[in-house]
Amino acid sequence: MAGEYEKALTIKEAIDAINNRDFLLPAIQRKFVWSSHQICVLFDSIMRGYPINTFMMWEVNDDEIKNGYKFYEFLSSYCQRFNEENPIVKTNAGFKNFKAIIDGQQRLTSLYIGLCGTYAYKQPRVWWPNTRDDNALPPRKFYLDLASALDSEDDESLMLYNFKFLTDKQYQNAAENPDSTHHWFCVHKILEMPQVEAPNRIWSGVLQPYIEDNGLQDNQFAKDALGQLYDVIRSIPVIHYFNETSQQIDHVLDVFIRTNSGGTKLDFSDLLMSIAIAHWDGDFRQELEDLTKQIHQSSDMGFYMERDWVLKTCLMLCDVDVRFKVRNFKSEQVELLQTNWKAIKECIKQTLILVRRFGINPQSLTSKNAVIPICYYLFKKQQDGKALYESINNLAKHYEQREVISRWLYMALLKGVFGGQADTILSSMRDVLSKHIDDELFPLDEIIERYRASNKDLRFDEDYIDSLLSIQYGEGRCRALLHLLFPEMRETEVFHIDHLHPKASFELQKLKANSVLADDEELMNFFSKPEHWNSIPNLHLLNDSQNISKKDRPLDDWLSDGKVNLTPETLLVNGVDLRFEAFPEFFATRRQALRDRLKSRVMMSTTLPAEPSDDDSDEEVVEEALA
Repeated sequence: MAGEYEKALTIKEAIDAINNRDFLLPAIQRKFVWSSHQICVLFDSIMRGYPINTFMMWEVNDDEIKNGYKFYEFLSSYCQRFNEENPIVKTNAGFKNFKAIIDGQQRLTSLYIGLCGTYAYKQPRVWWPNTRDDNALPPRKFYLDLASALDSEDDESLMLYNFKFLTDKQYQNAAENPDSTHHWFCVHKILEMPQVEAPNRIWSGVLQPYIEDNGLQDNQFAKDALGQLYDVIRSIPVIHYFNETSQQIDHVLDVFIRTNSGGTKLDFSDLLMSIAIAHWDGDFRQELEDLTKQIHQSSDMGFYMERDWVLKTCLMLCDVDVRFKVRNFKSEQVELLQTNWKAIKECIKQTLILVRRFGINPQSLTSKNAVIPICYYLFKKQQDGKALYESINNLAKHYEQREVISRWLYMALLKGVFGGQADTILSSMRDVLSKHIDDELFPLDEIIERYRASNKDLRFDEDYIDSLLSIQYGEGRCRALLHLLFPEMRETEVFHIDHLHPKASFELQKLKANSVLADDEELMNFFSKPEHWNSIPNLHLLNDSQNISKKDRPLDDWLSDGKVNLTPETLLVNGVDLRFEAFPEFFATRRQALRDRLKSRVMMSTTLPAEPSDDDSDEEVVEEALA
């Protein structure tokens, strides 16, 4: 290793270096991934004098490296999902020498956001927007509560200092509340305070005026906390770092991978990026960003697909080993990926459009990896001399193909087969698909046979069928199950899940007011249980006009409306009393009819399959709003 440990820096000196572009990020770095809570813990550790580990810098002074490799600025205005990418810096031979951060990006970015920027994450119980929306993801500045310390016994993180990201509204509400027990100090202000050269004048010249102006002169904790914050940011050198001076990119790449392997695990895409960047003709990072944004913001798709997923799909389609191994990402494989990049992008988009037409929305796509085999099949399957993805969404063609593919996807989502060992099942799925790529239709029967009696068995048994029919409204698998049960739904329409007997009718107050139920405890108990009125037998897919007309109308009244275009027969309750008081008969009849239909739509087994693994759906940052 070429280099040595340098003199430690204060945090303010590091922030100044970031602002002056003396510190940049190499393209091999992952995106910023720390949660707001991790940032709070970092600042608490610094305030308490805990070590925050050594940083590693790469001193870049070679013109060829400045010309040939990409570097990025630090992120200051972070917004979950919508502003996670660092702005690129166009370096060239004339650009000044600088240091690239090899180890410590997450910590330095956290310090920079806390002291200079904002952090936006989704409000609890709010749907993800398709575009950046400050109402759903409000920017938050970083604050320290000077009023009092945290009770470490009540705090799971054992923090002493109460750091928190607050929206402007939360801060104003606290500031204007005369009963508030907090005094929130914006951490940005510590860098805005005047510079005092004599250490003995910091208190009287800088800190004491703030304490007195805000009525905190009798609060010893406030005095100590503000003084400690000033010291650890502006006076005490806490940034210890090793400066790597080698200009050999292979050596630096090896250092990067070894250094980062012990911390937060590198994303799949980050390791590929660390090698691909040297061989890609153009800005590979921007290509991925543009594709994921287009997928997310398109009304025909709307899915949030991480770049990890895109790159795993790329490797799958290029018949490259999909496993997380650096040695698999050689220059020839990157060149193969780039050669096919235009077709791969289009295939991914057409596949996701197809999945959306199957009725699967972002909330019900509980396993994104389940889409990858469909991508592979559409990419490799030739139809009329062209790849199938080019025409699969032409509704005048390929009806039977879409029907078989949709059945496979619904079954895979319902069984949760991609929840664990995703790389293994993707590889084996690729083997099955490639062997049967010349078959007329998607090889559903062969796939089922391949995983028979394994923990990825796609077959259903009697007990599993019963468990599916007990799925509740709002569960991720609910939509997939209803589409599997009712495949005749038009591909061009948007469908909503709604209760046939209205949800409002089962409110306890209304049930108690019903004279038929009032004197029958057993009947009242049946009506009041959500596993009856809120499960699949009382749910159906309605198009926009049907959903609007339904509202809270009683089922018998609604179906008598000639504009509804639904009948008891299509709902599988022909000859059943549809009045609300006869709900038990309706429930039993429809549940049995759905059970029979479901058994005809899937492959059955007499052996109980393994429980589905946890799915790989998105994890959301959900933190409680400030009370």
